[in-house]
Amino acid sequence: MRALKKAVAFSLVHFVVGLTVAYVLTGQAVVAFGVALVEPAINGVLLFVYGRWEEGGGNMSRFHHA
Repeated sequence: MRALKKAVAFSLVHFVVGLTVAYVLTGQAVVAFGVALVEPAINGVLLFVYGRWEEGGGNMSRFHHA
């Protein structure tokens, strides 16, 4: 349960930071909100792919046979 709480807290902080940085850079709330939603989703997918790759010892052929 601690890992889940930590993951949720990290995700919320990540969202707020992304929203703030994108808003400061663009001055547009809609763009900032979009970036804050899309960027963590892409990070999540890449983290999953990296985890699969790492489990296979860095061998991409293991990833393709998932």
